[in-house]
Amino acid sequence: MRHVNILAMLCMFIFCSLGFTSRDWEQIKGIQEVDMQDVSISPFNNVIYASTEKTLHRSEDEGNTWQAVFSAQGEDNEINFTGISEQGIFICTKAGLFKSEDGKLNWKRIFEENAAHIAFSKDGKIFLGTEKGLFISIDNGLAWQKDPGEIANFGVRWIEFMDDVIFIAAEKGVYRNTDTGWKRTFVTARGEMKYDADIVDEDVKAIKPVNSITVGKNNVFLATDSGIFVSEDKGETWKEFINAGLISLKVKRLIYKDNLYAATNKGVFMFFEQEKLWKPLYKGITTKDTRDIVIDTNGYLWTATKKGLYKTNLSRIDDKDYEFNEILESFNNEPSIKDVQNAAIEYAEVHPDKIKEWRKSAGKKALLPNVSVGLDRYVTDYWHWDSGTNPDTLQKGKDTVSWDIAMTWDMGELIWNEDQTSIDTRSKLMVELRDDIINEVTRIYFERRRLQIEMLALPPHDLKISLEKELRLQELTADIDALTGGYFSAHLQEQ
Repeated sequence: MRHVNILAMLCMFIFCSLGFTSRDWEQIKGIQEVDMQDVSISPFNNVIYASTEKTLHRSEDEGNTWQAVFSAQGEDNEINFTGISEQGIFICTKAGLFKSEDGKLNWKRIFEENAAHIAFSKDGKIFLGTEKGLFISIDNGLAWQKDPGEIANFGVRWIEFMDDVIFIAAEKGVYRNTDTGWKRTFVTARGEMKYDADIVDEDVKAIKPVNSITVGKNNVFLATDSGIFVSEDKGETWKEFINAGLISLKVKRLIYKDNLYAATNKGVFMFFEQEKLWKPLYKGITTKDTRDIVIDTNGYLWTATKKGLYKTNLSRIDDKDYEFNEILESFNNEPSIKDVQNAAIEYAEVHPDKIKEWRKSAGKKALLPNVSVGLDRYVTDYWHWDSGTNPDTLQKGKDTVSWDIAMTWDMGELIWNEDQTSIDTRSKLMVELRDDIINEVTRIYFERRRLQIEMLALPPHDLKISLEKELRLQELTADIDALTGGYFSAHLQEQ
C-alpha cells in the first residue's frame, strides 16, 4: 500500500506540472579525460575547443574526432579560459597567456602573469583579466599596458562588452567604464556597501564573487554563487533575477541566444520568459556538475561537465514536451532505495547473515572438545632428613612434577545447544532493529524524492520558499547520511 501511495504522489506532482523540458543530451566521445572545465566554439569556422585542467582539445568535425593541441606545463599550472578572435586562439593559464594563429601548433606565450579571462572589443583591442589587474593590448598582444584605474590592484575574473560599455568582474564587485574612469556598481561583499557611495541598490544580496557576465536583450546578467542578477540600465543598478525553478543558486555560466541558459552545479537550466520559470535540461547527462555552456552556429548547446562533454539540439526543445518517465530519469544518478537500505543495514551491522553465522558457529561448538590441563608437583620428599650416615642433616631432594591433559565432548550439543536460546533472543531484537532502520531510511528517502519532484514539477516562484525547500532537501540528505555512514552523499559526489 505504501508503494501505491508513493506512485500516486509522483503522478500527482508530475501531471500537475505546467510543462517540463526534456531533452536528449549526447555525450561526446574521443576525449580520454572526462573532467571538462571549459568549452569554446569559433564563430568563424565552428571549430570546437574543449579543455580539461591541463589539456586543450580541438575538433573540426562537430566533435566526432579530437586532437590535443596544447598542454599546460608545470605542476601548478592549469587552463583558465580559451578566447577566440579573428587574430587567433588565446589560452589563459596560471602561467600566462598563450596564442596560436591556427589553434593547432606553434603556441607562443605573450603574457607572463596568471591570466583568468580574455575579451576582444569591436575596435580591435584585447582586454586581459589577470590576478594583478586589467591589461590592454592594441597590437594583437605584442605589447600590453596596465589599466591605471581603480581596478589596477584587483584580480579580474571576467570581461564583457555591451555596445560602448565595458563590464569588469573583479574581486570586490562589478565595475563599468565611465567618462571619469571605473565605477563600481555591484559589490560582492555586503559589508562594503556602507563604504561605497556609488552603490544605491540596497536590495542586492550577492555575497560571493561574480563567476561570469553575459549580455542579452538589452540586459546585463551576472552569474554568481548567490544566484543571478540583472541590470536593465547598462549596469547602473542591479536586482535579483527570477530564481523560480532554479534548483541551485551556484551559477557558473550564463549565455543568451533567444533564451537565457545557465550552467550550475545542479545541471543546465533554460529560462522560459512566458512562464517566468527556469526548467532543467537534464535528460542524458550522467552528472549534475556543469562548468561551462556555449551555443554553436548550428544551434547546438554544448556543456562541459565533471563527467565529460555533451551537446543537445536547441531546435528540438519544447516546453510542453513531457513524458512521465523522463522526470524520474533525472534521479538515475542517485542511489536506489535498495542500495540505501543495504548501506543502512551494513552501517548498523544488522544484516541477516550475521545471525546465520552465529547459528553456524553454535552448531560447530559440539565438534570442539572441552580441554583441561592438570599440573601436579610432589613436594613430600623434596626436603628430607638424611637417612644415611648423617641423620641430623636436612637434604634437598629431586623436584617431582607431573602433568595431564583431558578432552571431553558433549555430543548432545549436536542436537541442541544452549546458545541457541541466546541467539534466538538476539535475532528477535536484531530483526526489530533492522525493520526500524529500514522503515526510517525508506521514509526519509521517499520524502526527499517527493520534495525533489515537487521542486522540479511545481517550482516555487518565491525565492524564500525555494531556499527553504533546498534547506529541507539538504536536511533529508543529512538524515540519510546519518543512517548510512555518509554513503548517500559520497555516492552523489562521485557523479
